[in-house]
Amino acid sequence: MSSHNAPEAPYEFHHFLPVQIRFNDIDVLGHLNNAIYLQFMDLGKTGYFRQFMDGGRFNWDTLGLVIANINIDFLAPSFIHEDLQVMTAVASIGNKSLVLDQRVASITTGEVKAVAKVTMVCYNTRTGSTETISDEWRHKISVYEGRKF
Repeated sequence: MSSHNAPEAPYEFHHFLPVQIRFNDIDVLGHLNNAIYLQFMDLGKTGYFRQFMDGGRFNWDTLGLVIANINIDFLAPSFIHEDLQVMTAVASIGNKSLVLDQRVASITTGEVKAVAKVTMVCYNTRTGSTETISDEWRHKISVYEGRKF
């Protein structure tokens, strides 16, 4: 799925999460408020990583991922009647961080409405410090994405 304004990804997206636009998500101009795109992308992140966790739940008592940076490009407006989805893929994995490629797109037309690069850092809640991304996480993501990291 792409839009003439959206950069092509050098990989396929495997995670798609349909999202519902609510009446109060619309701003005075009649389109989806920019802050709502970030809320939709948070749902996409949670859904993406939940599939790798034991029992579908994060163990926040030990390790988790925290957002260090988000860059988002808004490409086209979205309106209340549209059916949207969040597309999520891991673009790269470093030593202690990874970068997600997320897109909000129309389910009907495939038009990409917004594109975000999200840097997430592996974080130990007990020590309050960053941690190395485990070989287990790296392996699970590689298998799911169908490419080596």
